[in-house]
Amino acid sequence: MPEQVCLFAAHTPDGRLPPWTIYYLSELTSCGFLVHVALSGAEQISNETGQVCRDNGIIPWERPNIGHDFGAWQYLLHNGCADNASRILLANDSVFGPLSDPGPVFRKMQSSGVDVWGMVETRAITPHLQSWFVCFEHGSFLAPAVQRTFRQNFADMSREELIWHGELGLSVACRAAELTMGACWSDSHVRTGTFFATNPMHSHWRQFATSGTVPFIKTELLRDNPFRLTTAARWKKIISPSSAFRPEWIEDYLRSTPPRMRMTPSSIKGRLLYNLVDRFMGINVRTSS
Repeated sequence: MPEQVCLFAAHTPDGRLPPWTIYYLSELTSCGFLVHVALSGAEQISNETGQVCRDNGIIPWERPNIGHDFGAWQYLLHNGCADNASRILLANDSVFGPLSDPGPVFRKMQSSGVDVWGMVETRAITPHLQSWFVCFEHGSFLAPAVQRTFRQNFADMSREELIWHGELGLSVACRAAELTMGACWSDSHVRTGTFFATNPMHSHWRQFATSGTVPFIKTELLRDNPFRLTTAARWKKIISPSSAFRPEWIEDYLRSTPPRMRMTPSSIKGRLLYNLVDRFMGINVRTSS
């Protein structure tokens, strides 16, 4: 069995992985991960996706679209995809990237000695690692509290319940197990985090995308822009011409994917706050144009 495994959750009702997701998966394999990808909503894997997976050593699994990301990871776990792995990465397709070589990020965090690490840690609601990227080192995934998290019935949970019992609950379980935790970026280490907690993947998106600290952009930001950031429309200027990530992939996604309606729209106060933080954090951002 491989030492390091990535369990990847993707929403693919047509059984086809888009090129930006294939690129992300291939970058993970380049970092030494054996990647298992759950194709949620797929009754059959497309021939093109099947061939791409074979060419890149990626193992695809079609499954019903239930339980969102935690249901997908649970499905892969139940099928033994992470058995005996000492390093287990949970990731999903809710981001564009990596926009730069992820190798240095992995080497930095893996050499830090922490048991669990993610790309982003935020104090919003309760201190937690954002679940779109969480890596368990040194067999820490076997901690009883973590295992209990993945024995929950995610299939019957609403999206809000999954946030509480899945994303937030996972970090609570890690702390209960006394696992050491770290992140590429944490709002506990910045001035703005002292006063208020935002979703950093929105409020700090330009800083992340250009610095390589967190080399990803949230699909939600560009598709929905829930806090109406005035800078979001200029995303193409943020991607370096030297990046292997192709801006055309985002253009194709935005053309084919309409914005999603939010049950609770952002308030005027929230939009003002996010635009203020975005402006403050983007003062020293260098664009590609």
